[in-house]
Amino acid sequence: MRELPALPSYAELTSLLSTIESADASEIHGLLCGLISATDSDANTSWQTALFPDKKRKSKKLQTALEQLYEASYHELSEFSFEFSLVLPDDDAALNHRAESLGRWCQGFLTGLKRGDITAKKEGLPAEISETLNDIGEIALVNFDGVTTNDEDETAYYELVEYVRLAVLTIYHELKPKRPEPTITSENDLLH
Repeated sequence: MRELPALPSYAELTSLLSTIESADASEIHGLLCGLISATDSDANTSWQTALFPDKKRKSKKLQTALEQLYEASYHELSEFSFEFSLVLPDDDAALNHRAESLGRWCQGFLTGLKRGDITAKKEGLPAEISETLNDIGEIALVNFDGVTTNDEDETAYYELVEYVRLAVLTIYHELKPKRPEPTITSENDLLH
C-alpha cells in the first residue's frame, strides 16, 4: 500500500508561495478543498489551472508541495478522515492573524466550490448544507482586526475552526455522487 504524503504546513507552504504574488497558503488550501468537493471527477487534474490560471511559473518544490496538498486533502476528504485539517498558522501566531487566515481559508473554499460549478447542484442540497455554506460565507467576511488574545477569543477561534472542518467534510460527502452499495445475490458474489 502506497503511503500518502503529509499535508504541508502553513509555514512551509507560505514560504514556497512567497515567489508568487497574492498567494495565501490558507486560501490556496481552501480553494483546493472547494474544488475537490464540487467536482464530479475522482481524478480531477484541473486544479493546477484553477490555482494558477495565468500560468505563473512555479518552482519544482512548490509544484511538489501543491501535489502533496492536493493528494493529502483529497484522501482525507474522501475517507471522511477526522485527521482532515485546515492549513492555518500555528498556535503560536497572533490570534488575529490566525483568525484572518481562517477567513481566507473560507473565502478560498467558497471560490473553489464556485469554480467547481456548485451552482448546478445547489438547488438540490438539503437546507442544513445551504445554511452551512452561508455560515462559511459569514466567517469569510468577518473583520478580524479587533480580535484580542484572551481565553474567550481563543476558545471561539478553535470552535470556528472545528465547525468549518466538520462542515467541509459534510459538504464534500453531500456533493459527491452517491455510489450504490454492492448487492449480493448469491454465495458466488462473495467469492468475486
